Amino acid sequence: MEHEFEKMINNPVAEPVKSCAAGASEEVRAKNRSGDCLPYDRNRVILTPLPGRDFSTYINASFIEAYDNSEGFIITQDPLPTTIADFWRMVSEHNVSTIVMLSEIGEGKCPRYWDDGTTQYDHIDVQYEESDSCPYYTRRQFRVTNNKNGDTISVRQLQYQGWPTAPGHVPEVTRGVAELADAARSHHAHAPPMLVHCHLGTERSALFVALCILICQLRVERRVDVNSVARKVRSQRARTIDTFVSIIYTSIIERFCL
Repeated sequence: MEHEFEKMINNPVAEPVKSCAAGASEEVRAKNRSGDCLPYDRNRVILTPLPGRDFSTYINASFIEAYDNSEGFIITQDPLPTTIADFWRMVSEHNVSTIVMLSEIGEGKCPRYWDDGTTQYDHIDVQYEESDSCPYYTRRQFRVTNNKNGDTISVRQLQYQGWPTAPGHVPEVTRGVAELADAARSHHAHAPPMLVHCHLGTERSALFVALCILICQLRVERRVDVNSVARKVRSQRARTIDTFVSIIYTSIIERFCL
């Protein structure tokens, strides 16, 4: 498997360069956590423009194809304090019912992008309803209302607890991530895109999305192809699944789910 991974990373066949022009423009630079982790133009999430607000359609987020090739996931970076309103606009506009948070809250990490009670972000009201703790994750419930059209959606957030903070490291206990994937998928079975976020919207999020795709493949085909799924995710968002430990971890998780 390591040989296959090295071939995928160091592909001798030149691939077409994917444009990231929208995210690289000077006008939206402050909306990115890193200039090296930008969404590809062809599958980036585009927000509805706000009157009088230039470049209000941009958010650092990418649609990722699910097992059935539908736009089953959105991978995004942790919101910045200045992009929290954009984050909730994305949730509302794309009818997101499940948010998977693979980040820690704190200074220099992910901001607490919700308040107790009800808070308005632009024309979006976010009402925090309740939370409860599970062995490996915290579950929170929100009610999100678009005041322009009156649409209200119920949103469940699942925040994983205990992902190692060192770059490239993954949880030692596979059961926790597997249970998180089951919980997310059970709520999301026939819903619009599942939103998954981590610091830059790269390693953790991509690993989790790859796991969800592998579980679907296993149930339909009774087999899994880890390298194929890793290539699929990598082709849709930059700097995802860049280390061999990530792909090995996905393989271990896949075996656990059997």
